[in-house]
Amino acid sequence: MYQKLENNQEVLVNEFGFMLMLSGNITVTTNSETYLVKPKTFSFVSNNFNIIAASPFIDAYFIPLDTPFFKNLPEIQTECKNINEFSFAFLNIMDFQHKKSIIDNIKAIPTSKISLLKSYLHILANQLINDIKNITVSKLSVFEQFENLIETNIENNFCAGTYAEMLNIPLKKLIKEVKVTTNKTPCNIITEKVIEKAKTKLLESNDTSQMIAYQLGFEDPYYFIKYFKKNTSFTPTQFRTKFKKVS
Repeated sequence: MYQKLENNQEVLVNEFGFMLMLSGNITVTTNSETYLVKPKTFSFVSNNFNIIAASPFIDAYFIPLDTPFFKNLPEIQTECKNINEFSFAFLNIMDFQHKKSIIDNIKAIPTSKISLLKSYLHILANQLINDIKNITVSKLSVFEQFENLIETNIENNFCAGTYAEMLNIPLKKLIKEVKVTTNKTPCNIITEKVIEKAKTKLLESNDTSQMIAYQLGFEDPYYFIKYFKKNTSFTPTQFRTKFKKVS
């Protein structure tokens, strides 16, 4: 499910993958191109590559993003297709210590615990995809950046203040930008996105209301039920019963 990289190694990429270089240097070749990979960098890759040289001590990994990985994660597969232009564009690893700790956890997980291993790999891949997307995010309006952040952090159930901090702007500015664009508040937009995602999960999966509540960052499933009913006039069970029949 992940592969430690070594010198004189051929890496086969079935669909997509991520190469992460924590320490040391390596030289890779692919499609007649040669790249020097420096420490604390990563790259999205979509072609086979060969490691033809390496410094004495390297700590590097390849995470394959293939059909087994994408199972039940179509949104990540779509994101990979969208960022394909960044293949073999080596970028600095953002929040390096945090991502290194995730990799350390992955390495410590017994191979028998497949579900836990998959969960950590999904978290890491999603964070790396978001880092690539953030490269071009400055071209977007504040409202577009806000929408993107909600989409990519929907499972955290963040408040408007947290999103303002992530955008590095005062909350008042976020409120103003959202109001000018939509005549709504940031909280309105967050609620709409959460309810939209909850509806999708109710109609497209068999997950229980409790499971969906946790997936959307609600610590109390009963609060999620009240939240959903307040914004839709249905409990999650009522909504699924009424609309899944015709979906």
